Amino acid sequence: MIRSLLFGALACALVSAPVFAQEEDDAPIPYIDEEVDSRPTDDRGLRELPRSSEGTPDLRDETWVGEEDGDVSLARLDDPNKGVGGSVVAGLMLLDSSQGRFAEPRFAWGLRFTWEYGRLIPADPWHDALFADVGWTWGTLHDGTARIFADSHYHYFTLAPAYELHVDAVKSFGFFAQLGAGLAYQSEAIQSDGQITTIAGVKPLFQYGIGVRGRPVLREDPMLRLVWRLELTRFRRGYMDDTLIAASVGADF
Repeated sequence: MIRSLLFGALACALVSAPVFAQEEDDAPIPYIDEEVDSRPTDDRGLRELPRSSEGTPDLRDETWVGEEDGDVSLARLDDPNKGVGGSVVAGLMLLDSSQGRFAEPRFAWGLRFTWEYGRLIPADPWHDALFADVGWTWGTLHDGTARIFADSHYHYFTLAPAYELHVDAVKSFGFFAQLGAGLAYQSEAIQSDGQITTIAGVKPLFQYGIGVRGRPVLREDPMLRLVWRLELTRFRRGYMDDTLIAASVGADF
């Protein structure tokens, strides 16, 4: 009888042991394929959130587009200025004299079309430094006596790229150097004792010069700029050199 009671008590103890163990540890048993979260907890038992990764680019100033070889800035694509315009040129033309004198000073004027082609290049300093002129300049020369004289007309057609070095932060003023080529057309009417003889010819032309240029903003919407220049330019036609000291004024947008 006593042996039967002892055997029953031992069986009850073995059955109740897992129940007591489960009451002591209420945490759920994780699955085998579930990853255990080892992140530290704070005083309230809450787990800390992971920190955001560092090195995120700041997009407030410029817009960037990633490419295979690097990043390209698109900040200049919304430039409101197209970089095209025109000017009127006027000044003193020092024509090379065929009589051995220093020069034949005459008034000259012309028209000029300008393209800021550096805007095709987004990188500094080329974006705001390169421009090109397509120009026409005209001058006249009257020489001779009352009975025999000649009226000469000089036309200079040129295409001249230039590089500008700016002196202010907003790039509205700067010094430039220019180099170009074109054609010189010369026509003459020679009058002798009432008879007029006309001759004309074309020669290749080489142009070079320096100057100062200003492009202050007149109106921002749409973008409109006043363009002025003071320049010293030489035209090499054949073996003769003509010098132009001129000022110009115009606008571009």
